[in-house]
Amino acid sequence: MFVDLVDSSAFASVLGLKEYADYVDSFHKVVGAQCEFFFESYLGGNYERGRDYEYFVLGDELGFFMHTAKPANDVYLLATLGITLKAAWIASPFNQERVKRRSGSAEIAIGINFGPVWAKRLENGFETQGYAINLAKRIESHSRVGQHFRIFLSDAAYKLIHLRMRNLLFSDREFASGKGILGQFGLYEIVDAFVDSVGRLDPGIAELFQEMMGAAIDSNSRDLWIHSAYQISSENKHGSVTEEAADRCRSVLNYQPENSVALYYLAQFHQEQGDLELAEISYRQLLRAWPYFGDGHLEFGKCLVALGKMQEARAAYLHAERLGLAEAIEWRKDPSRERSEGTPDRRPGSS
Repeated sequence: MFVDLVDSSAFASVLGLKEYADYVDSFHKVVGAQCEFFFESYLGGNYERGRDYEYFVLGDELGFFMHTAKPANDVYLLATLGITLKAAWIASPFNQERVKRRSGSAEIAIGINFGPVWAKRLENGFETQGYAINLAKRIESHSRVGQHFRIFLSDAAYKLIHLRMRNLLFSDREFASGKGILGQFGLYEIVDAFVDSVGRLDPGIAELFQEMMGAAIDSNSRDLWIHSAYQISSENKHGSVTEEAADRCRSVLNYQPENSVALYYLAQFHQEQGDLELAEISYRQLLRAWPYFGDGHLEFGKCLVALGKMQEARAAYLHAERLGLAEAIEWRKDPSRERSEGTPDRRPGSS
Protein backbone atom coordinates (compact mmCIF):
# COMPACT_ATOMS: atom_id res chain seq x y z
CA MET A 1 0.00 0.00 0.00
CA PHE A 2 1.19 3.51 -0.86
CA VAL A 3 -0.30 6.61 0.76
CA ASP A 4 0.49 10.04 -0.59
CA LEU A 5 -0.48 13.62 0.21
CA VAL A 6 -2.62 14.99 -2.62
CA ASP A 7 -1.40 18.24 -4.20
CA SER A 8 1.69 18.31 -2.02
CA SER A 9 3.62 20.21 -4.70
CA ALA A 10 0.87 22.82 -4.89
CA PHE A 11 1.03 23.33 -1.14
CA ALA A 12 4.81 23.61 -1.36
CA SER A 13 4.45 26.42 -3.92
CA VAL A 14 2.21 28.56 -1.68
CA LEU A 15 3.53 27.75 1.81
CA GLY A 16 6.74 29.09 3.29
CA LEU A 17 9.57 26.67 3.96
CA LYS A 18 8.74 26.31 7.65
CA GLU A 19 4.98 26.05 7.01
CA TYR A 20 5.53 23.34 4.42
CA ALA A 21 7.92 21.49 6.76
CA ASP A 22 5.26 21.64 9.50
CA TYR A 23 2.66 20.32 7.03
CA VAL A 24 4.80 17.29 6.12
CA ASP A 25 5.85 16.74 9.73
CA SER A 26 2.19 16.70 10.75
CA PHE A 27 1.61 13.94 8.20
CA HIS A 28 4.52 11.93 9.61
CA LYS A 29 3.23 12.22 13.18
CA VAL A 30 -0.34 11.27 12.29
CA VAL A 31 0.74 8.29 10.19
CA GLY A 32 3.17 7.02 12.82
CA ALA A 33 0.69 7.33 15.69
CA GLN A 34 -2.19 5.71 13.79
CA CYS A 35 -0.17 2.81 12.33
CA GLU A 36 1.24 2.01 15.75
CA PHE A 37 -2.18 2.13 17.44
CA PHE A 38 -3.87 0.10 14.71
CA PHE A 39 -1.47 -2.83 15.00
CA GLU A 40 -0.31 -2.66 18.60
CA SER A 41 -3.61 -1.79 20.29
CA TYR A 42 -6.62 -2.22 18.00
CA LEU A 43 -5.36 -5.55 16.62
CA GLY A 44 -4.01 -6.56 20.04
CA GLY A 45 -0.37 -6.87 19.02
CA ASN A 46 -1.09 -10.04 17.03
CA TYR A 47 1.02 -8.72 14.17
CA GLU A 48 4.72 -8.16 14.64
CA ARG A 49 6.51 -5.40 12.82
CA GLY A 50 9.27 -6.87 10.67
CA ARG A 51 7.80 -10.36 10.70
CA ASP A 52 4.25 -9.55 9.50
CA TYR A 53 4.40 -5.97 8.31
CA GLU A 54 6.66 -2.99 7.90
CA TYR A 55 6.31 0.58 6.77
CA PHE A 56 8.34 3.67 6.04
CA VAL A 57 7.46 7.34 5.81
CA LEU A 58 9.53 9.46 3.45
CA GLY A 59 8.61 13.02 2.59
CA ASP A 60 4.94 13.14 1.62
CA GLU A 61 4.58 9.37 1.18
CA LEU A 62 3.89 6.27 3.31
CA GLY A 63 4.79 2.80 2.03
CA PHE A 64 3.21 -0.13 3.90
CA PHE A 65 3.92 -3.83 3.30
CA MET A 66 2.09 -6.82 4.80
CA HIS A 67 3.33 -10.37 4.24
CA THR A 68 1.50 -12.90 6.41
CA ALA A 69 0.19 -16.29 5.36
CA LYS A 70 -3.30 -14.80 4.90
CA PRO A 71 -3.14 -12.43 1.94
CA ALA A 72 -6.91 -11.79 1.82
CA ASN A 73 -6.82 -10.63 5.41
CA ASP A 74 -3.73 -8.51 4.66
CA VAL A 75 -5.55 -6.68 1.86
CA TYR A 76 -8.62 -6.15 4.04
CA LEU A 77 -6.53 -4.78 6.91
CA LEU A 78 -4.72 -2.40 4.56
CA ALA A 79 -8.05 -1.15 3.17
CA THR A 80 -9.42 -0.45 6.64
CA LEU A 81 -6.10 1.01 7.78
CA GLY A 82 -6.28 3.33 4.77
CA ILE A 83 -9.74 4.52 5.82
CA THR A 84 -8.54 5.24 9.36
CA LEU A 85 -5.46 7.07 8.06
CA LYS A 86 -7.78 9.38 6.11
CA ALA A 87 -9.75 10.05 9.28
CA ALA A 88 -6.58 10.64 11.30
CA TRP A 89 -5.26 13.09 8.71
CA ILE A 90 -8.54 15.04 8.74
CA ALA A 91 -8.06 15.44 12.52
CA SER A 92 -4.52 16.81 12.13
CA PRO A 93 -3.87 20.43 13.19
CA PHE A 94 -3.26 21.39 9.54
CA ASN A 95 -6.74 20.22 8.50
CA GLN A 96 -8.42 21.53 11.62
CA GLU A 97 -7.42 25.04 10.57
CA ARG A 98 -8.61 24.49 7.01
CA VAL A 99 -11.99 23.16 8.16
CA LYS A 100 -12.43 26.13 10.53
CA ARG A 101 -11.99 28.41 7.49
CA ARG A 102 -14.49 26.20 5.59
CA SER A 103 -11.77 25.37 3.10
CA GLY A 104 -11.57 21.93 1.57
CA SER A 105 -9.48 19.64 3.74
CA ALA A 106 -6.10 18.48 2.46
CA GLU A 107 -6.47 14.92 1.22
CA ILE A 108 -4.48 11.71 1.02
CA ALA A 109 -4.76 9.14 -1.77
CA ILE A 110 -4.10 5.41 -1.44
CA GLY A 111 -3.20 2.56 -3.78
CA ILE A 112 -3.28 -1.12 -2.73
CA ASN A 113 -1.91 -4.07 -4.68
CA PHE A 114 -1.19 -7.74 -4.04
CA GLY A 115 1.58 -9.74 -5.68
CA PRO A 116 4.93 -11.50 -5.27
CA VAL A 117 8.09 -9.52 -4.59
CA TRP A 118 11.75 -10.33 -4.30
CA ALA A 119 12.63 -10.02 -0.63
CA LYS A 120 16.03 -10.06 1.03
CA ARG A 121 15.95 -10.59 4.78
CA LEU A 122 17.74 -7.92 6.75
CA GLU A 123 18.61 -7.79 10.43
CA ASN A 124 15.28 -6.06 11.00
CA GLY A 125 12.70 -6.70 8.27
CA PHE A 126 13.14 -7.11 4.52
CA GLU A 127 14.42 -5.31 1.49
CA THR A 128 11.83 -5.75 -1.27
CA GLN A 129 11.83 -5.24 -5.02
CA GLY A 130 9.40 -6.12 -7.78
CA TYR A 131 6.66 -5.25 -10.25
CA ALA A 132 3.93 -5.52 -7.58
CA ILE A 133 5.49 -2.57 -5.73
CA ASN A 134 5.74 -0.50 -8.91
CA LEU A 135 2.11 -1.19 -9.73
CA ALA A 136 0.94 -0.23 -6.24
CA LYS A 137 2.72 3.10 -6.65
CA ARG A 138 1.09 3.71 -10.04
CA ILE A 139 -2.32 2.89 -8.53
CA GLU A 140 -1.69 5.41 -5.77
CA SER A 141 -0.83 8.03 -8.39
CA HIS A 142 -4.11 7.33 -10.17
CA SER A 143 -6.09 7.41 -6.92
CA ARG A 144 -5.57 11.16 -6.60
CA VAL A 145 -8.32 11.70 -9.21
CA GLY A 146 -10.77 9.42 -7.41
CA GLN A 147 -14.31 10.63 -6.80
CA HIS A 148 -15.11 8.86 -3.52
CA PHE A 149 -12.63 7.57 -0.93
CA ARG A 150 -9.59 7.94 -3.19
CA ILE A 151 -8.61 4.42 -2.14
CA PHE A 152 -8.05 2.14 -5.14
CA LEU A 153 -7.40 -1.60 -5.22
CA SER A 154 -5.81 -3.49 -8.09
CA ASP A 155 -7.56 -6.40 -9.77
CA ALA A 156 -5.44 -8.83 -7.78
CA ALA A 157 -6.17 -7.16 -4.43
CA TYR A 158 -9.89 -6.79 -5.13
CA LYS A 159 -10.30 -10.44 -6.07
CA LEU A 160 -8.94 -11.48 -2.68
CA ILE A 161 -11.57 -9.63 -0.65
CA HIS A 162 -14.64 -9.33 -2.87
CA LEU A 163 -16.42 -12.00 -0.79
CA ARG A 164 -15.84 -9.86 2.31
CA MET A 165 -17.58 -6.83 0.88
CA ARG A 166 -20.35 -6.67 3.48
CA ASN A 167 -18.89 -3.43 4.78
CA LEU A 168 -17.05 -2.21 1.66
CA LEU A 169 -18.72 -1.10 -1.57
CA PHE A 170 -16.65 -0.66 -4.73
CA SER A 171 -16.97 1.11 -8.04
CA ASP A 172 -17.18 -0.79 -11.29
CA ARG A 173 -13.85 -1.87 -12.69
CA GLU A 174 -11.95 0.85 -14.52
CA PHE A 175 -8.69 0.92 -16.41
CA ALA A 176 -5.65 3.13 -16.08
CA SER A 177 -2.09 3.31 -17.34
CA GLY A 178 1.06 4.43 -15.62
CA LYS A 179 4.74 5.10 -16.04
CA GLY A 180 6.75 1.90 -16.32
CA ILE A 181 3.63 -0.31 -16.63
CA LEU A 182 3.11 -2.15 -19.91
CA GLY A 183 -0.48 -1.70 -21.06
CA GLN A 184 -3.43 -0.80 -18.87
CA PHE A 185 -4.29 -2.20 -15.47
CA GLY A 186 -7.69 -2.73 -13.85
CA LEU A 187 -8.62 -1.21 -10.53
CA TYR A 188 -11.58 -0.52 -8.21
CA GLU A 189 -12.27 2.47 -5.96
CA ILE A 190 -13.88 2.16 -2.54
CA VAL A 191 -17.13 4.06 -2.98
CA ASP A 192 -18.52 3.59 0.51
CA ALA A 193 -17.65 1.83 3.72
CA PHE A 194 -19.66 0.68 6.72
CA VAL A 195 -16.47 0.68 8.76
CA ASP A 196 -16.18 2.01 12.30
CA SER A 197 -13.34 4.46 11.71
CA VAL A 198 -13.60 6.02 15.16
CA GLY A 199 -13.24 2.67 16.91
CA ARG A 200 -10.05 1.98 14.96
CA LEU A 201 -8.47 5.36 15.70
CA ASP A 202 -5.93 6.26 18.35
CA PRO A 203 -8.13 7.58 21.20
CA GLY A 204 -6.64 11.07 21.13
CA ILE A 205 -7.11 11.32 17.38
CA ALA A 206 -10.60 9.78 17.60
CA GLU A 207 -11.78 12.51 19.98
CA LEU A 208 -10.56 15.25 17.62
CA PHE A 209 -12.10 13.53 14.60
CA GLN A 210 -15.50 13.21 16.31
CA GLU A 211 -15.45 16.89 17.28
CA MET A 212 -14.88 18.08 13.73
CA MET A 213 -16.82 15.54 11.64
CA GLY A 214 -19.90 17.73 11.24
CA ALA A 215 -17.93 20.79 10.18
CA ALA A 216 -15.79 18.72 7.79
CA ILE A 217 -18.89 17.26 6.11
CA ASP A 218 -20.40 20.73 5.73
CA SER A 219 -17.23 22.32 4.35
CA ASN A 220 -16.82 20.05 1.32
CA SER A 221 -19.44 18.00 -0.50
CA ARG A 222 -16.69 15.76 -1.83
CA ASP A 223 -15.76 14.37 1.58
CA LEU A 224 -18.77 12.08 1.87
CA TRP A 225 -16.59 9.33 3.30
CA ILE A 226 -16.64 11.46 6.48
CA HIS A 227 -20.44 11.28 6.45
CA SER A 228 -20.17 7.49 6.37
CA ALA A 229 -17.89 7.56 9.42
CA TYR A 230 -20.26 9.98 11.14
CA GLN A 231 -23.34 7.76 10.69
CA ILE A 232 -21.64 4.66 12.10
CA SER A 233 -20.10 6.57 15.00
CA SER A 234 -23.43 8.22 15.82
CA GLU A 235 -25.31 4.91 15.83
CA ASN A 236 -22.66 3.30 18.03
CA LYS A 237 -22.89 6.21 20.47
CA HIS A 238 -26.69 6.52 20.63
CA GLY A 239 -27.82 2.98 19.83
CA SER A 240 -30.13 4.28 17.11
CA VAL A 241 -30.30 6.76 14.23
CA THR A 242 -30.91 10.20 15.69
CA GLU A 243 -32.99 12.93 14.07
CA GLU A 244 -29.77 14.89 13.44
CA ALA A 245 -28.18 11.87 11.71
CA ALA A 246 -31.33 11.38 9.60
CA ASP A 247 -31.24 15.06 8.61
CA ARG A 248 -27.64 14.61 7.45
CA CYS A 249 -28.72 11.62 5.37
CA ARG A 250 -31.42 13.72 3.70
CA SER A 251 -28.93 16.51 3.05
CA VAL A 252 -26.45 14.12 1.41
CA LEU A 253 -29.18 12.59 -0.75
CA ASN A 254 -30.03 16.05 -2.11
CA TYR A 255 -26.78 16.05 -4.09
CA GLN A 256 -25.86 12.36 -4.17
CA PRO A 257 -29.18 10.46 -4.40
CA GLU A 258 -27.52 7.03 -4.63
CA ASN A 259 -25.33 7.36 -1.53
CA SER A 260 -25.53 3.93 0.07
CA VAL A 261 -24.85 4.90 3.68
CA ALA A 262 -27.37 7.77 3.59
CA LEU A 263 -30.07 5.53 2.11
CA TYR A 264 -29.32 2.67 4.51
CA TYR A 265 -29.39 4.76 7.67
CA LEU A 266 -32.40 6.79 6.56
CA ALA A 267 -34.27 3.52 6.02
CA GLN A 268 -33.17 2.39 9.48
CA PHE A 269 -34.38 5.70 10.98
CA HIS A 270 -37.81 5.28 9.42
CA GLN A 271 -38.04 1.70 10.71
CA GLU A 272 -37.14 2.82 14.22
CA GLN A 273 -39.84 5.50 13.99
CA GLY A 274 -42.40 2.97 12.75
CA ASP A 275 -42.67 4.57 9.28
CA LEU A 276 -42.31 1.31 7.39
CA GLU A 277 -43.60 2.65 4.07
CA LEU A 278 -40.91 5.35 4.07
CA ALA A 279 -38.32 2.74 5.05
CA GLU A 280 -39.43 0.59 2.12
CA ILE A 281 -38.91 3.50 -0.29
CA SER A 282 -35.35 4.05 0.94
CA TYR A 283 -34.52 0.33 0.74
CA ARG A 284 -35.85 0.09 -2.82
CA GLN A 285 -33.80 3.10 -3.86
CA LEU A 286 -30.73 1.62 -2.13
CA LEU A 287 -31.03 -1.72 -3.91
CA ARG A 288 -31.65 -0.17 -7.31
CA ALA A 289 -28.33 1.62 -6.93
CA TRP A 290 -26.51 -1.25 -5.15
CA PRO A 291 -28.10 -4.55 -6.25
CA TYR A 292 -25.20 -6.61 -4.84
CA PHE A 293 -25.40 -5.16 -1.33
CA GLY A 294 -26.36 -8.25 0.66
CA ASP A 295 -27.16 -6.51 3.95
CA GLY A 296 -29.50 -4.18 2.09
CA HIS A 297 -31.51 -7.16 0.83
CA LEU A 298 -31.52 -8.72 4.30
CA GLU A 299 -32.86 -5.61 6.03
CA PHE A 300 -35.30 -4.98 3.19
CA GLY A 301 -36.65 -8.48 3.76
CA LYS A 302 -37.23 -7.73 7.45
CA CYS A 303 -39.02 -4.50 6.54
CA LEU A 304 -41.26 -6.35 4.07
CA VAL A 305 -42.13 -8.96 6.69
CA ALA A 306 -43.25 -6.19 9.04
CA LEU A 307 -45.39 -4.82 6.19
CA GLY A 308 -46.93 -8.26 5.63
CA LYS A 309 -45.43 -8.60 2.14
CA MET A 310 -44.26 -12.16 2.68
CA GLN A 311 -43.61 -13.20 -0.93
CA GLU A 312 -41.43 -10.15 -1.62
CA ALA A 313 -39.68 -10.69 1.71
CA ARG A 314 -38.78 -14.24 0.76
CA ALA A 315 -37.30 -12.98 -2.53
CA ALA A 316 -35.23 -10.40 -0.62
CA TYR A 317 -33.90 -13.09 1.73
CA LEU A 318 -33.02 -15.27 -1.26
CA HIS A 319 -31.03 -12.39 -2.77
CA ALA A 320 -29.17 -11.93 0.51
CA GLU A 321 -28.51 -15.66 0.75
CA ARG A 322 -27.15 -15.77 -2.79
CA LEU A 323 -24.83 -12.90 -1.90
CA GLY A 324 -23.30 -14.93 0.91
CA LEU A 325 -25.25 -13.89 4.02
CA ALA A 326 -25.73 -17.15 5.91
CA GLU A 327 -28.18 -15.60 8.39
CA ALA A 328 -30.58 -14.96 5.52
CA ILE A 329 -31.24 -18.71 5.36
CA GLU A 330 -32.75 -18.71 8.85
CA TRP A 331 -34.80 -15.60 8.19
CA ARG A 332 -36.15 -17.12 4.97
CA LYS A 333 -37.11 -20.33 6.73
CA ASP A 334 -38.76 -18.53 9.64
CA PRO A 335 -39.72 -14.93 8.73
CA SER A 336 -41.81 -14.70 11.92
CA ARG A 337 -38.50 -14.14 13.78
CA GLU A 338 -38.81 -10.46 12.92
CA ARG A 339 -41.87 -10.22 15.14
CA SER A 340 -40.76 -12.57 17.91
CA GLU A 341 -37.10 -11.55 18.33
CA GLY A 342 -37.02 -7.96 17.13
CA THR A 343 -34.45 -6.52 14.79
CA PRO A 344 -30.72 -6.87 15.60
CA ASP A 345 -28.06 -4.32 14.79
CA ARG A 346 -28.64 -3.37 11.17
CA ARG A 347 -25.15 -2.15 10.41
CA PRO A 348 -23.45 -4.49 7.92
CA GLY A 349 -21.08 -6.90 9.59
CA SER A 350 -17.41 -5.95 9.71
CA SER A 351 -14.55 -8.38 9.94
